[in-house]
Amino acid sequence: MINWQNSKIMFWTVWFLAVALLIFILQQIDFILNPLLAILTSLFMPLLIAGFLFYLLNPIVKLLEKIRVKRIYGVSLVMVLLVGIVVLTILRGIPMLVEQTSLLISGIPQFINELDFYFRKLSEESWMEQVDFDAILFNIDTWLRNLGTGFLDGMVTSVGGVIQSLTQFLFLFITVPVILFYMLYDGHRFPSYIEKISPEHFKKNAKELALQINETIASYISGKGMASLLVGIILFVMYTIADFPSAFLLSVFAAITNFIPYVGPFLGAAPAIVVGLIDSPAKAVLAAVFVLIVQQLDGNLFTPFLVGKSLSIHPLTVILILLASADIAGLLGMLIGVPVFAIIKTIVVYVIKIKKEKKITLS
Repeated sequence: MINWQNSKIMFWTVWFLAVALLIFILQQIDFILNPLLAILTSLFMPLLIAGFLFYLLNPIVKLLEKIRVKRIYGVSLVMVLLVGIVVLTILRGIPMLVEQTSLLISGIPQFINELDFYFRKLSEESWMEQVDFDAILFNIDTWLRNLGTGFLDGMVTSVGGVIQSLTQFLFLFITVPVILFYMLYDGHRFPSYIEKISPEHFKKNAKELALQINETIASYISGKGMASLLVGIILFVMYTIADFPSAFLLSVFAAITNFIPYVGPFLGAAPAIVVGLIDSPAKAVLAAVFVLIVQQLDGNLFTPFLVGKSLSIHPLTVILILLASADIAGLLGMLIGVPVFAIIKTIVVYVIKIKKEKKITLS
């Protein structure tokens, strides 16, 4: 006879029915969930940006504390420097990005002419006679023009979009510094706060887990952020020396995509190679060489030294995470997918470890 009280089938059946019932109930009260989801969505981006900046800037605050600067003064100094960098970026960086983006778009006809030249030479080969290069060139030209026009229209000519973007930016500009200030000032107390609000039986474990999660996120974001900054600076110097158009735009894009493991370097290299190809094939090859050199430095020196093995995730797992996160949330998903998985992995590994320790203790 089956002992239903200790049966795994009974246990998982009850849990499955409970989850199904919960989903059904939530579907019936969407009039409550929709406003709640709207609130959470509006808070997500400020918290995400503030959290990202916290892990980038907290090492500086810690360094100032080590040289006997009080935390409140260190945080205030870091916040003043951050606001100064943001203002300088708005006044100088954004106009430069818009100008260089416009230059890239204006170079599309020349790029199409270069492609046309190489396609014509290729079409002279007997094995390529069946390919309709004119249709291919027309489709590429149309796609690039639509992409560029849509981008500029969204930034400049769409009044409604500009107003909405400006409102969102002002909201972030006001809320992010406030959230970040309190994160920098009180963030080091968070594990102790988790311990305080946890049940008595789990206080020690809750604090240990909070510390491990914090260490995982900090080592990845602060380390990868510094590595990406170095990648962007070195590429900017290389592009400038080689007289690449839109050097600043290309290096900023490469620094941002460098946060994406494995796939990021290819994404960052693509625009530079295309821009180089507009000038000459030699310049396209030079762009590829620049990116290859910098990525070798990053893969073998910057990231191992600054990030270490904090994630310890198999490359195949990373690729699958990137595919799934890109499908769910696009570029943002690719940027945060791996850290989120690392947090989940840290929690699961810690829980399994605690269970094993308890079994050993009981035995």
